[in-house]
Amino acid sequence: MKLQIKDFCTIKTGYSFRGQVAADENGTFYLLQAKDINAFGEINYHQCIKISTDNIKRITPLSQGEIVLTARGTFKAAVFESSEQFVTSNAIFILNVDSKICNSDYLAIWLNSPACKKQLDKVTLLSATTPVLPRTALDDLVIDLPSMDKQEEITKLYRLNSKQFILQQEIYNLRKMQLENLMNGALI
Repeated sequence: MKLQIKDFCTIKTGYSFRGQVAADENGTFYLLQAKDINAFGEINYHQCIKISTDNIKRITPLSQGEIVLTARGTFKAAVFESSEQFVTSNAIFILNVDSKICNSDYLAIWLNSPACKKQLDKVTLLSATTPVLPRTALDDLVIDLPSMDKQEEITKLYRLNSKQFILQQEIYNLRKMQLENLMNGALI
């Protein structure tokens, strides 16, 4: 079934901070920025800074299961899964998915897919040299949604593929280190 994102998601943007945000170890929230989302759809929570939100009137923390999508540059999406209090800057869209229609994990995978990137290339604007995704263009993205069972199957396969990739990288690094150690021992 073909649907537009706006048919099954509510979309909002993060908070528009004035100026550069200062880290505050005693802050109440962590700040999730575009640089904290990698190309594999994973959030690097450990590199997020803690900030104070004392001067901010209305700020809504992220909820588990919401999708975060970078709004500028290289578009990357991930499912937010932390139990800590996080907020985002306005360089990130926050998508709340109707779980009766779409699996959040599936949508994040699709948003990172070549099929979605092809649509994004057609609708992004250039601000200087940085691509920017307008909110209206995000609303109008068309996704061909398979059944919920198929979405779950695709999500499981994607996770397995990601785990396999990580394990292969670890094996490569260990073999490389082993070879370097052998070479160093042979030269002594």
